[in-house]
Amino acid sequence: MGTTLAKLHLHQRLSGSAAGLIIAAMGAVVLWRLAPPPGTLSHQLALVLCGSGAMWGLSALLLPSGRLARAIYWVSVNMLILAGMVGIIEVGGRIAKIDFAKFRSQRAEEKRNDYPLWTREPDVPLPEAFFRHPGPFSWTGQPLRTLEVLRLGTDDAYLKEQPISIDYDADGFRNPTDLTDWDAVVVGDSYTELGYLPDAQLSSFVAAQRTGLRLKNLGVCDTGLLTHSRYLEHFGYAPSAKQVVFVMFEGNDIQDTEQEHAALTRFQLYAERDYRELGAQTSFIKAMASAVKDTRNKPKRQSYQNAWFRAKDELLPITISTELPINPKDMTGPQLMALKTGINACARRAKEMNLRASLVYVPVNNRVYHGMLRFADSLPEEVRQWTPHDLHRLVSDLCAAEGIAFADATPALRAAAEQGRYVHNRILDCHVNAEGARLIGEVIADVLSSTVMRADVATSPAAQVASP
Repeated sequence: MGTTLAKLHLHQRLSGSAAGLIIAAMGAVVLWRLAPPPGTLSHQLALVLCGSGAMWGLSALLLPSGRLARAIYWVSVNMLILAGMVGIIEVGGRIAKIDFAKFRSQRAEEKRNDYPLWTREPDVPLPEAFFRHPGPFSWTGQPLRTLEVLRLGTDDAYLKEQPISIDYDADGFRNPTDLTDWDAVVVGDSYTELGYLPDAQLSSFVAAQRTGLRLKNLGVCDTGLLTHSRYLEHFGYAPSAKQVVFVMFEGNDIQDTEQEHAALTRFQLYAERDYRELGAQTSFIKAMASAVKDTRNKPKRQSYQNAWFRAKDELLPITISTELPINPKDMTGPQLMALKTGINACARRAKEMNLRASLVYVPVNNRVYHGMLRFADSLPEEVRQWTPHDLHRLVSDLCAAEGIAFADATPALRAAAEQGRYVHNRILDCHVNAEGARLIGEVIADVLSSTVMRADVATSPAAQVASP
């Protein structure tokens, strides 16, 4: 009898110690793999797991036989059974490649597909470290209203937006399917793609109408200058092509180019590249953690209005961008290197293809409406106190050094603002509206039509154009 009790007590102690070890190990894994910053909730919870696991195991070892010891044993056994079941599901799911995300109310892939294409990061791999949109592709609906609903906006700024159909060609760009030859190429990010406007309101379409040239649009959101040079290389050649216009947005093109430069460097040095496909979630533990995180961090409906524009006799509620362009004085070494490398890549690619290269500089809406706004108190101080700097001059100088003609769209957009016209989407999305796209299209048209360009000489009311 004594031997049996001794074995039972030993079994209880071992079970409790194993359970405590599992608890402590969970905390240690969080600290090791996730490395949450000290002071955060995740870091504190991991420390609690480590400490409580150690205390649980010691209690199971040191407590004499009694009710408390039996309670610890009962809980420990059930914890071990649960851990074993989870372990079996985890291993089995990985071996069978079960996608546990399918059992959630809405998968990440489904959530992404709800968004219009112009709001999604391009995910079709190109050579080296670059991406494009899928194609052919078609989307029909209210693009801005859809975005507002998905972002849980309460402003209801686009309730009466007209539904439109937006088509992409086989390569994932906004061009007619029968376009087989063209006279010029317009390359850029979302300010060239303009995936919320119908074809006839694209800046590239406006430029084509004004010049009589056949233009190919190579615009994709979330891309920088290095990707633009690759788009030109892979998709810009045509027998009749003589010119290329790179459209650079000052808001984030430098940051995007910096990321592309880092990704390209990793590929060249280590043959490593990123992929953006959302694969199956075969880890049961990660799927459960994501579900818990989504439940805890469920987004709330909110207003995106943060400023007012003085439009003639009224204050127009708007969203002003909180992502400010980089001040050249604060530019880091990698950012300056990426900018120089990007402009050089664009110039080199154009030269290899015997294309005359120009760059149209598009400003953030903060610059366009500077001094014309009333800010909400909720805006960060750096946004309210921001003043225009000379980033455009740095870009102009770099273009001149590479033989790229430079045109600034700011004067055209600013002139419209001074007349009380708001040329951007009002709420949530800070891209140009149809009128803003028309003005940029006129700048592109002037660049394409100009045969003689001189530094700091305006060739039209719509653009300030300089050539090296």
